[in-house]
Amino acid sequence: MTGKTSLPNILLIIADQMTPFMLEACGYPGAQTRHISALADRAVNFTNAYTPSPICVPARSCLMTGLLTSTTGCYDNGDPYPSFIPTFAHYLTNAGYDTVLSGKMHFIGADQLHGFGRRLNTDIYPSGFLWSYPLLPEDDPKAMAFDFAPQYRAENIGPGWTAELQYDEETQFRSLEYLRHTPKHRPWMLTVSFTNPHPPYVVPRKHWEMYKDADLPLPHYPDDMDEKYSDFDRAFIRWYGLDRKSIRDPEHLIAMRRGFAALAHYVDDKVGELMDVLDEQGLTDDTIVIFTSDHGEMLGEKGLIQKRSLYEWSARIPLIVAMPGGTRRDVATPVSLMDLPATLADLAEQELARPMEGRSLLPALSGQALEEVPVIAEYHGEGIMRPSFLVRKGAWKYIYCHRSAPQLFNIEEDPGEWVNRAGDPAVAGIEAELNAVITGGRFDLDAIEADVWARLPQKAVVNAAMAANGTAWDYRVEDDVTRKYVRK
Repeated sequence: MTGKTSLPNILLIIADQMTPFMLEACGYPGAQTRHISALADRAVNFTNAYTPSPICVPARSCLMTGLLTSTTGCYDNGDPYPSFIPTFAHYLTNAGYDTVLSGKMHFIGADQLHGFGRRLNTDIYPSGFLWSYPLLPEDDPKAMAFDFAPQYRAENIGPGWTAELQYDEETQFRSLEYLRHTPKHRPWMLTVSFTNPHPPYVVPRKHWEMYKDADLPLPHYPDDMDEKYSDFDRAFIRWYGLDRKSIRDPEHLIAMRRGFAALAHYVDDKVGELMDVLDEQGLTDDTIVIFTSDHGEMLGEKGLIQKRSLYEWSARIPLIVAMPGGTRRDVATPVSLMDLPATLADLAEQELARPMEGRSLLPALSGQALEEVPVIAEYHGEGIMRPSFLVRKGAWKYIYCHRSAPQLFNIEEDPGEWVNRAGDPAVAGIEAELNAVITGGRFDLDAIEADVWARLPQKAVVNAAMAANGTAWDYRVEDDVTRKYVRK
């Protein structure tokens, strides 16, 4: 390593809502991702990586803390998590790193840093407790929480410009600016977090032209698909209004997939620019580069959109870790985004103040085999408002929604998750084992459900008072532009 430290620099790149099933870098037809593919060719690729929660704020709380959402109490997009919980940014700061965030991290509440030394721009979304919603009223058949369906219809997908694209341009500019002026006396850790390819699927014209006629695979819909829906699925079909605004027509499916691929390509170009500047500054050989996403996107699979689902397209993520001088290795053992904090603390040789629920992946990065352990993801908040989990171990995946019939899939034999093996005597042993992970005493399901409901009226009081006072926690960047350029 060059400079005055033996610790590697760390560049963490996060895309939002980027399913691996549409990325060439992950082995699937879809977005052309030559820069992410080049990174993967010198990296450890975790080919069965999962989000710890298929929604932005909870997933990112797990990414920061290495803890499950049921531990931190961060259940939905209007929830904070306690500032006294150490994050990877705290541990790296204490190890001597310059810890910097550029882009979206969707922190909720007064703490808009959670251990980072500074942010290079504000967040794209509000910091208040605004995005917490109860169940829809049962007596209103037309009620829906989010009318997301129009974003997935062909007439609203195509070339244009959005606030989301503008935000990512700013995020990239600030990131490149930082990389060209990194500290020389200490290691640095830069997190670059884009909001794309999260919808709306409005795309820069250059990227839309690449995909407007692309022949992309469409989802397969069996005739009895609607009969296979779980209570969880039906809740979100109503939540998004998909029972009244269908997106199943091939016209819409191909448009949304072209829009997604084009925006993923846009993010890939950003990754290429970041890699170029690392090379330009002579930093490549001293820097660990990590590429991942907070969660996936259903993109019409099973007739569903968005995230929140515990199916593969929503729950699986890309996770690519390139060590300096590394060569390609694919690791099929299931892992979690929640494993990154323990990995980073391990790399920085920091002793944990409290045990993390994620584990260090450093053995895999060092060429060793990873122990097979159950990987857990959970979703308890808006739209369902009761404890819901997935557990993945080996080829098996178990989905449990409190007081509903469970689902059990063999992902290797049934990647589309169409054949529910729950209740099959031939696999009773694995079902009992995975069920025990959830119901065996580790999680107090009734307490989680009570907590999800109890905080809603409290947050409503705070939201009303903050609106009356005109106060907000949104991060303000200290940026004196009068000192930036030539002044004498």
